[in-house]
Amino acid sequence: MDCKAIQQAIYRFVYGESDSTELRQIKSHLDRCKECRQESDLIGDILGKLQTHAKEERAAGLPEGCRDRILGKIYASIDQERKAG
Repeated sequence: MDCKAIQQAIYRFVYGESDSTELRQIKSHLDRCKECRQESDLIGDILGKLQTHAKEERAAGLPEGCRDRILGKIYASIDQERKAG
């Protein structure tokens, strides 16, 4: 996998949704590519924080689908930044 393919698959990887073949390919690439590894770590940190806050918000009465809508907006924003950059 090259960096562009990693960018397409990184969210599945971070969420643990990659199949075994994709998982091996991503891990192999991340072992070699510092930039993609840093991005993967950053995305993992951000998603972890979002999940923590989403749980807190649900406990405070926020609707169940709110997390998915927020994450969708974040993904769209990240994709837009990548295309612009």
